[in-house]
Amino acid sequence: MNLRLLPWAAMALLVLVLAVRSVLPTNVVAVPAEAPGPETAGDEPEIRLGPVEVRELHDDGSWNRLDADGAVYAYANRTVSGEGVTVFLGEGAPFAGTTVRASHAAWDLDGKTIGLPEGCRVARKGGWSGELSAATLDLAGSILRVPGPARIEGPGVSVQGKSLAWEWVEGKITMESATSRLSPVKNPGRKG
Repeated sequence: MNLRLLPWAAMALLVLVLAVRSVLPTNVVAVPAEAPGPETAGDEPEIRLGPVEVRELHDDGSWNRLDADGAVYAYANRTVSGEGVTVFLGEGAPFAGTTVRASHAAWDLDGKTIGLPEGCRVARKGGWSGELSAATLDLAGSILRVPGPARIEGPGVSVQGKSLAWEWVEGKITMESATSRLSPVKNPGRKG
């Protein structure tokens, strides 16, 4: 195409677009359907996020991490609410290896707590796991509190009760009304 004809071709394209546009009805506006998203923060200002990763870094080099499929950051309240949540506790620390999975969670960034209103599943290195009702992770105190029913299992033991308090740094677990079941465990280092 000759370079001198380029402005004329652009003008002809503009006239064509305007002609087609004038034929189309003007009272219809295309609006994309809103996909179902994460929960809202109410009437407070918020930022909606897709998949998100939030980290809390510590002076000793360790961190806590929250991954969510979808989240809302309510910046006035300083909370991150998410769905499809996985929390990794103490990554980079000697006690690392604890994973908490929940359908919904809310991380209070100022109070350093993560609320798990619909309960959660907990897994720990070494074969420990748990099914917990509504719970709160106190990140400042390194304590997982479950006021309702809870069930935890580990190598050779299963315990269920209520009012669970698990201090994951110290490895200490307390529970009220606990009933337990012990089962024999094979020791891979022993013969016979």
